[in-house]
Amino acid sequence: MRIRETAQLYLTETSESSRWHARLGHLNFENLKTMIDKGVVRGIPRVNIEKKICGACLLGKQTRQVFPQASSFRASKKLELVHGDLCGPITPSTAAGNRYIFVLIDDYSRYMWTVLMQEKSEAFTKFKNFKNLVEQEAGTRIQTFRTDRGGEFLSHEFTRFCETSGVKRHLTAPYTPQQNGVVERRNRTLMEMTRSIMKHMHVPNYLWGEAVRHSTIS
Repeated sequence: MRIRETAQLYLTETSESSRWHARLGHLNFENLKTMIDKGVVRGIPRVNIEKKICGACLLGKQTRQVFPQASSFRASKKLELVHGDLCGPITPSTAAGNRYIFVLIDDYSRYMWTVLMQEKSEAFTKFKNFKNLVEQEAGTRIQTFRTDRGGEFLSHEFTRFCETSGVKRHLTAPYTPQQNGVVERRNRTLMEMTRSIMKHMHVPNYLWGEAVRHSTIS
């Protein structure tokens, strides 16, 4: 058997802390250390956290400008205030044809949900389904829904549904994303984690939907 071409293998040793950093959606090392020290997540061994430079994070978390601090108001109970925003369109679309991410955050708990959508027009139906689900789980109703003034949130059917359901609307002023800073900041973090995961795993771009789902629960 003759080998016509020379093949070379490059091996690199990955530390345990770097391995868990990658598994948890490229979570920053300070938060990773806190999770381990407080035993927040089962199954993570007590490893020595070494702050290292992560190439995937450098590529995936480049930023232009930090959003200004949002309002100091903080809800005092679940679903008292829910923030919503859309990310997209994202190219390429997923295998299922999704191009948008509908991000929803409970102001009180800061818990985040993400819903993939093919078109902006799906926002109304997705919100109705989301409302039914979270209200059943929490045993309480959404009181206020804060979004920007995107057309998908200002349709007659969306407005009418909120009125009949007793959901107050908070709409930000045009071109002022900082007024909905809670969800804007989480959008940025979500996309940073998503890009870092994809850079690290070297997967095709159309798999971004899977990376978003992983980042949401990390």
